[in-house]
Amino acid sequence: MKQIWLMALSLIVAGGSGRAQTPAEQPLIFVADLRGQLVAPAAVDTTATAKATGVLVGNRFTVHGSFSGLSSPLRDLEKKPDDPGVHLHRGARGETTPYFHGLQVRLNADGRSGIFFGTATLTPDQLKRLLATETYVDIHTVKYEPGEVRDQWRALDAVAAAERKAALEQASPHPEHPLETGSCHRRTTIESP
Repeated sequence: MKQIWLMALSLIVAGGSGRAQTPAEQPLIFVADLRGQLVAPAAVDTTATAKATGVLVGNRFTVHGSFSGLSSPLRDLEKKPDDPGVHLHRGARGETTPYFHGLQVRLNADGRSGIFFGTATLTPDQLKRLLATETYVDIHTVKYEPGEVRDQWRALDAVAAAERKAALEQASPHPEHPLETGSCHRRTTIESP
């Protein structure tokens, strides 16, 4: 059932232009299962969870997800209602970095659960990192400012992601270093056990 839903989502996102799609235009689906134990630089003991799906078409990454059980309100809800604390970041597992895209949120009545969504236009560097599992999504709360839950984006078709990354690297061998727009964290790296 899940595969049928994902295939339908791919067809909807791809649209019907009537022409053959290039490999870069083929939809590539990513998933994330956000949990407290995945937060860096230190794991968080929380019952909060979130799940997200992302669809990459060209350089546009469209994200939809849901969360529940947050320990406190979203960190930036009062200061930045249009960017309350659900973010896309570049970085491998164990790294914390500034975010490059804030997602919109619709809260449920309890203020501790809801949905998040948005579309980011990725730079070539951000695109390569997403394809290499070096991009993560996290949710920041008042109680856990650095993040209450987090996970790396993982392509459902790892082979297609690796092929697309290799094609990008051949096309532009010099990596970009884009300015980051967010200011969630300073960059740190921790060792995995």
